[in-house]
Amino acid sequence: MNIFDGVLEFKGIWRDYQERVLHHSEAYMSDNKVHIVAAPGSGKTTLGIELIRRLGNPCLILSPSITIRQQWIARLEEGFLTEGEDAEKWFSNDIRKAKPITAITYQALYSSMKQYTGLLEDSEEESEEKNTEMVDYKNFDIYEVIRENGIRTLCLDEAHHLRSEWWRALEEFLKNVTDVKLVSLTATPPYDSTPAQWKRYIDLCGPIDEEIFTPELVKEGSLCPHQDYVYFNQPAKEELEAVKGYTQQAEAFVRELIQDREFQAMISAHEGLQAPEEYGEKFLDNPRYFSSILIFLQEMGIPFSPYLKKLTGTKGHLPSLDNTWLEVLLQGFLYDDAAAYPSDTVYREGLIARLKEAGCMYRRKVRLVRNEEINRLLIKSRGKLNSIREIVKSEYAGMGNGLRLLILCDFIKKEYLSKVGGTEAFTGEIGAVPIFEYVRRAGIEGLRLGVLSGSVIIVPMDVEDELMGLLDVYGLQGALAELEDTGYGSLTVKGSSHNIVAVITELFTRGSIHVLAGTKSLLGEGWDSPCINSLILATYVGSFMLSNQMRGRAIRTCKEQPDKTSNIWHLACILPGRITYNSEEAPAGDYDTLVRRFGAFLGISYKEDVIESGIERLGLDRYLNVENDFKSINKNMLARSRKRDELRRSWEKSLKVIHDDMCVEEIREVDKQILAPGYLFLNAVVMEIVSCVWMLLLLFFRIFITAGLEHASFWFTAAGVLFLAAAAFAGKYGFRIFRLCTPQKRMKRAAEGILDALVQTGKIEEPQHCRSEVKEEEILVLACLKGGTTRDKTLFAECLAQFWGVIDNPRYILARKKWRGKISDCYAVPEIFGRNKEDAMTFRMCMKRVLGNYEAIYTRTPEGRRLLLKARLRSFACKNDRILNGRKQVKGKYE
Repeated sequence: MNIFDGVLEFKGIWRDYQERVLHHSEAYMSDNKVHIVAAPGSGKTTLGIELIRRLGNPCLILSPSITIRQQWIARLEEGFLTEGEDAEKWFSNDIRKAKPITAITYQALYSSMKQYTGLLEDSEEESEEKNTEMVDYKNFDIYEVIRENGIRTLCLDEAHHLRSEWWRALEEFLKNVTDVKLVSLTATPPYDSTPAQWKRYIDLCGPIDEEIFTPELVKEGSLCPHQDYVYFNQPAKEELEAVKGYTQQAEAFVRELIQDREFQAMISAHEGLQAPEEYGEKFLDNPRYFSSILIFLQEMGIPFSPYLKKLTGTKGHLPSLDNTWLEVLLQGFLYDDAAAYPSDTVYREGLIARLKEAGCMYRRKVRLVRNEEINRLLIKSRGKLNSIREIVKSEYAGMGNGLRLLILCDFIKKEYLSKVGGTEAFTGEIGAVPIFEYVRRAGIEGLRLGVLSGSVIIVPMDVEDELMGLLDVYGLQGALAELEDTGYGSLTVKGSSHNIVAVITELFTRGSIHVLAGTKSLLGEGWDSPCINSLILATYVGSFMLSNQMRGRAIRTCKEQPDKTSNIWHLACILPGRITYNSEEAPAGDYDTLVRRFGAFLGISYKEDVIESGIERLGLDRYLNVENDFKSINKNMLARSRKRDELRRSWEKSLKVIHDDMCVEEIREVDKQILAPGYLFLNAVVMEIVSCVWMLLLLFFRIFITAGLEHASFWFTAAGVLFLAAAAFAGKYGFRIFRLCTPQKRMKRAAEGILDALVQTGKIEEPQHCRSEVKEEEILVLACLKGGTTRDKTLFAECLAQFWGVIDNPRYILARKKWRGKISDCYAVPEIFGRNKEDAMTFRMCMKRVLGNYEAIYTRTPEGRRLLLKARLRSFACKNDRILNGRKQVKGKYE
């Protein structure tokens, strides 16, 4: 019996991709779990409600925030509840008053379960959440509520992004709730997680049944064509002075520490230095930290056991002590390995205080190389206010009154309200109020600004009548007080924050506000305003999940704007001069955060009509030197951003060439230099030459016998047999040369070996559909996995990266030993195979046909460690680690 028959019915029209999911939903539910991945704007919530409706049992919906929880209730009422039915009878957002569909937050689940297990303890993060949702669950039995209400469907929204204590609560809850069907929905699965984290996620939610990508949504018309842009700035003069001051503080701290006799005594008293042979295995578990201890002792002239130096595989001097090594040493001394040193709490606390004072400590992490105070300064650089002003000018010039620009930032900065309308020079920080005032002072004629945050709301004064009418509609009362003589007023209103947001959103939609500044905590996730056609991310967020959620605010389609396109602006502050970044010259600043962001975003490339990820698609290099040309880059970005018609045509061209179902390929790019001929190829060349020489000699020998020798029948026959054997060897090694003669062919063979190992060890989810594909470009060889799940593609790409990339600290390496224990070629055994000996040996056998008879060497012994260090020196990638990059690219399923 379906309890929702006649109560819930979808009032819209299903998109093709939604119908595809629903058509297969029964098959997906064969394991009592359906797991859907769908990009923001795909109608993920609507799909979830329809799946709940079809299952027909009372349901508990779990969401990561109150805003999203309310979104579920609103979507149920607006999109599904049939006329005449009472929403309060069917829906609830309080588990203590459960209804057939109850939507709560993961925080509420956690709070209601704390009494059941000692694993669930209070945390700082939880106490912050209580400020937004304080509910008393004392003497409340959640399991009794589940039984009494017959809840047999559980819907998890973005389950894997939970705080650790919420995750434990959810796992504990599912252990005690049996006979439930699970609907899991997410926009950002943890593809970049460790194998253990991925297994935990899949064990909870089940395998991914269906994935809906952003380009597919653009093709279907659910999302609008969009493009990302980057705008650079340099710090203001006073900020550069502050950077200099922080740098000098850090340098002064390092000088004092090196001269600190007590610190030297504590380091030299490490328990591993007292019993080196017994402690060797522990040292090898963290060779970087182990090396930092020895490097410090060497620098200070403090003797240590020769065995330890032998363990590092170093014959001469160790590297010199610098801030990088000292940072590693301090992290171990203060936190990670504190128990191994003589206990002196007072000294440690004093050292930590000195580090904090110098700005070299952040969240229990020592930062000597990249000062955290400098990071914060760059994040909130005043120069970004200039960037925002120039972007707003450009966007308004291009869109006029049609502009709907959202600026998302981290803070409100309410204290700057007193400066609004003032005549003194304005030098604010990045925040909603300073952004408003800085842009207002630019005097852009006709532009209408607004601020929407939890405690500050600013609107134009001339919308007062319209505003009061909307407040009445939502049952709110408020007052608008003008800010000096600016033409803008600050709104004071009491009532539901959800309704207040709805009122300002309506003003924004109508065009009473062109540019709206707000905080990401209020508007960055769950807020829905389809009219947005430009977005500035004035926030420091590097994670894929949060960045993707914020971008989702701007790329939704709008019924009133059928030709809508969206521009998404990212800000980056760079320091004058350059620093080394991944062995290359790169801008010193927060540009690397953008590189991390763009690693997952799919969008149109500037270079050609193709949809792919990576900052390179914007015509930028991940190792870009922008010190001298950032102004020309900014100018180019502004010019491109105005060509919205061209943007739409680029999307249309890119999508038109994809004739069948879309899939996203995880491509690894390898410089041809890294694929230089290896042992197997060179051995084949030598054997081919030897075989050909023997063939010629035997041929001449047979001719000589036939010409003059008597009784030559035996030697004639023997020469013929040997000639055929040599020809067979020549054919064998000639075929091997043919298979390995080009970088593309060498990559192809390696890719086949890796895929074979993944299949044999059961790491691939859909092995029957998988095959490797390799292509060659001018200086690169591209490799990817065709078929399989998205997780399969990601895993395959990661194995390629580890195999061809920098040899760091793998548990196993493949090496070809020469005489006297020397090694010639070596490769890292990917981490997923190195966890146990059996998998490592399987990988070795699968790669044997590619590399020849290499040994799999365990590196957690002194001998293995010695060979590992030699392997690092012979790893070409160690000389130039930018030769191996990864990106995603959209292709047709059968391309």
